Amino acid sequence: MYITDIEDPLRDEATPVRSFLLKDEAAAAKVRASNIISLVIDTRRGIDVGAGTVQTVAKDSAQPNLSRAFTETEIKQALQTIEQTRPLLDTLFSGVRQNGAAAFEPADRVVEQIAKSMESNPAALIGITRLKTKDEYTFLHSVAVSALMVHFARFLKFDEQTVRILGVSGLLHDIGKMVMPDALLSKKGALTDEEMAEIRTHPARGYELLSRQGDMPEIVLDVCLHHHERIDGKGYPFGLADKQISMPARIAAICDVYDAMTSARSYKRAWTPAETLRMMLKSDGHFDRHLLAQFNASLRASFSPAPPGERRSSVRTLQ
Repeated sequence: MYITDIEDPLRDEATPVRSFLLKDEAAAAKVRASNIISLVIDTRRGIDVGAGTVQTVAKDSAQPNLSRAFTETEIKQALQTIEQTRPLLDTLFSGVRQNGAAAFEPADRVVEQIAKSMESNPAALIGITRLKTKDEYTFLHSVAVSALMVHFARFLKFDEQTVRILGVSGLLHDIGKMVMPDALLSKKGALTDEEMAEIRTHPARGYELLSRQGDMPEIVLDVCLHHHERIDGKGYPFGLADKQISMPARIAAICDVYDAMTSARSYKRAWTPAETLRMMLKSDGHFDRHLLAQFNASLRASFSPAPPGERRSSVRTLQ
């Protein structure tokens, strides 16, 4: 196999990957024993993987390398967090579909589990949620964006109450999609102009759902409504620009796109974190570049986290 790119969470992103030929099983064994989580092959210059084995390779190769990056206990805790949040989110999402409303307290219980798991080693939970099947995408994307926002908020030294609210914001940012047709959300081909216009109603629909509850924090409503706005004013639903977009919404925009791009789907390979961040930095006008640089630093820090007691020496509040 001819290797053109690798995903190694410990590799310096500034160091280019040198293409090489994987010639035999001994060389493959060295790759499996390394920090490499995934790799990209050029089938025009070497052999392809066997028919029907792509999904197996992706899952089987990721887990051993996660085991090298994290302790068995950290991985077990991350998996337990996912399983503990599943019934809570299922109930929350079912309530939205049936009653057209979502309450803050059930969502906060989910984020409590996520925030606790993120204390010891945030990279473990973030890494595991990247492996998404079609049936689990909505659930795991909600968990992943919430986890990323919790981690980033702690890196930015926000107080824990704000961290929890931002976590709930990430969990519920796409809640408006719960009342949209499944066929539209899962369509593989290009969307028509009419279909795209309907998709773009999900922030407003979500805002309406969340607004029906008197206990929903303003930050959660703001993120739900504005996480698709862009710094250059070319986002939706209102075309807000620059300082018109709040910091929570800017944070959510970064975490949302990052998870979507780094997630493996049935119709695309997952972009590596390095590829994703390079693309996001090149996407002029889309993101707050200062926050994006800090987000990049927070991900780097997550692979060698300080002890919980040393992680935050001070706190700040949202402005």
